[in-house]
Amino acid sequence: MQAKTPNTADLLSGHPNAVYGVAWSQNGRLIGSASLDNTVKLWDATSGKQLARLPGHGDGVSAVAFSPDGKTVFSSSLDRSIKIWNIASRSLVTTVAAHSNFVWSLACSSDGKSVVSGGYDNTLNVWTPDGSRKQSVGVGGQPILAVAMAHPRAGGWFVAGSKNSNAYVIDPDATKPRLTLAGHNGAIEGTAVSGDGKTIYTAGQDKTIRSWDSRTGKVNRVIDGHASYVQSLAISDNGRLLASGALSGRIRLWDTATGRLLRVLSGHTNTVYSLAFSPDAQRLVSGSFDRTLKVWQTSTGQRVTRKS
Repeated sequence: MQAKTPNTADLLSGHPNAVYGVAWSQNGRLIGSASLDNTVKLWDATSGKQLARLPGHGDGVSAVAFSPDGKTVFSSSLDRSIKIWNIASRSLVTTVAAHSNFVWSLACSSDGKSVVSGGYDNTLNVWTPDGSRKQSVGVGGQPILAVAMAHPRAGGWFVAGSKNSNAYVIDPDATKPRLTLAGHNGAIEGTAVSGDGKTIYTAGQDKTIRSWDSRTGKVNRVIDGHASYVQSLAISDNGRLLASGALSGRIRLWDTATGRLLRVLSGHTNTVYSLAFSPDAQRLVSGSFDRTLKVWQTSTGQRVTRKS
C-alpha cells in the first residue's frame, strides 16, 4: 500500500521557505507554487525547470490559482492582498486589497469568471478576474481556512471551511450561507467539490475526511485513516481520486466511489499544506512546510524525480 521512492532530487526545487500553495494549469503545462519566501514560482510541469519567479508580496504567499485559459495566475498573501499576474510577460497586472487580515485560501472558477478568497477576517470574498469585488459574506465568526467552488453548470456556489469546525455553502450573490455542514471536531483545513456538484468533501484537525450531499447537507461518508491533522485536500478533474495531506507529511490517495484507501505517499518531512492534480489525474503535486515541492505518479505512488 505504501509507495517508497529512492532518495533522488525532486522534480521541482527552489523555495527557501515553506510552500503553502500549489496549482496545476488546465493545459497541464505549468505548476504554480506559493511560499513563505514571499514569492510565486512557475514551473514547467514536465521538465521541472523554473520558468518564473514572481516577487512583490510583502509577506508569505498562502495560495496560488491559474485562470482556465492559462493566461493569468492569482496569488494570495498574509500581506492581506491578492495579486494578479500576466503569465506570458511574467508581470504584475494589479494588486487587490482583498481582506482586512491574512488571505489564507484562494480558488478560480472553471469558467474563469470568478475568483474566491477566504481570510482571517472571517469572510469569503468573490472577485471578478480583474480584481473587482462582487460578493462578500461573513461566516462562522472565525477564519476561513479553505475555499472551493462548484462548476458553473452545477450552480457555481462556494464552500468555505472555517476554523470553527463548520463548512458553509454559499450561493452566488447570497449574503448568508445556504447550508451549514456541521460534524467535524476541529478546524476545517481542506475543501473540495466533485465536478458534478453533487458531493462536497471537507477535512481537518479531527483527522477525518467527510463527504456531504451538497443539496441536503447530510453526511454521505466519514473517512478515517490519518493519524494527524488533515491539512489539505484535492479532487481530480475526473472525480475519481481524492488526495489528502497531513501534519505528518504523509499523503493519502482515496477512491471517491468507495472511500477506499488506494495508497500512501511518503516523502515529506513536515506538514503538507497544499495539493493539486494534473488535469489528466496521472500526477499530483504537493507543497509542504519542509520547503519542498514533490510530484507523484498517482497510479504507483512513486515520486517523480529530476532527470540527470
